[in-house]
Amino acid sequence: MSERDFDLASLRADQERDAGVARIQAAVRGQLASVEVTGPLFCDCGAEISDARRAAYPNTRECIDCATFRERQRRFG
Repeated sequence: MSERDFDLASLRADQERDAGVARIQAAVRGQLASVEVTGPLFCDCGAEISDARRAAYPNTRECIDCATFRERQRRFG
């Protein structure tokens, strides 16, 4: 497994964890349905968040490029 594969796998695990936490928090507030169907179609950078990414991560707020950049900054400073 290459370093890139490890980075992507770790990023996906982090995103799945974050999405799970968001679902639990929404369920506690009684808003689970709205969390799954709402959210931006565009990242703060202006790039459209793809349908495939939104399907995989319904609560995502970032395009894949911004998420990858943020993750690398978090890891490597």
